[in-house]
Amino acid sequence: MRTVRSAIVVSLMAGAAILSSSAPAQAEEPGISATGKGITGGALLGGELVMSIEAIAGAKPAWAYLLGGVAGAAAGGVGGYFVEQGSDPKPSYYLLAGGMALIIPTTVAILQSTSYKPPADYQEDKPGKASSPDLEAPRPAAAPSAPADPGAPPAAPPPAAPTSRATPARPPIAMSLVDLSAGSLRLGLPAPDIRPMYTATEVRKYGVEQRTEVRVPLFQATF
Repeated sequence: MRTVRSAIVVSLMAGAAILSSSAPAQAEEPGISATGKGITGGALLGGELVMSIEAIAGAKPAWAYLLGGVAGAAAGGVGGYFVEQGSDPKPSYYLLAGGMALIIPTTVAILQSTSYKPPADYQEDKPGKASSPDLEAPRPAAAPSAPADPGAPPAAPPPAAPTSRATPARPPIAMSLVDLSAGSLRLGLPAPDIRPMYTATEVRKYGVEQRTEVRVPLFQATF
């Protein structure tokens, strides 16, 4: 819990530094309309604020973050709409820059709060005193054995040692923003994939210009 709070505090400070250094320069650029930026930034900040509070409180269910994020985004979007109606476009830029700066810190805080933690009564298996080579009692030297008879059958292999208790398997890591598998819903940090938009055959056949596309997995389901 203390780790989550520290991560969120550091993230907020970093976001504030980004806002103070980049947002004024963007707001002063002429010819850019603020329409839509206040609503988008307000929705982002509203959802991130609610989900950050849930992460600090230690909420575990994924549906709590989904409902809280949607409700916070709706309230923030309404507030951003009224901010856009003002004559000064700078507040809309501040909202959008702040919402974009806090996306990753909020996601990290949610993952830290919902990550798998072993139960309090879980104990790691350790070798007993009798099986520890350092604590075994010294044994007397054995008498030299007689040479083995070539015609005698081979000795039976020693019995296999008992296997230790299997540790509980950790849940697989979600590679998309929302992952539905094995009857459970998990949130994860999407892994972006950068690839060429066209294959070499398509470029030669159609004469198109090669471009690069970025794919970010948002939803993944396994049935």
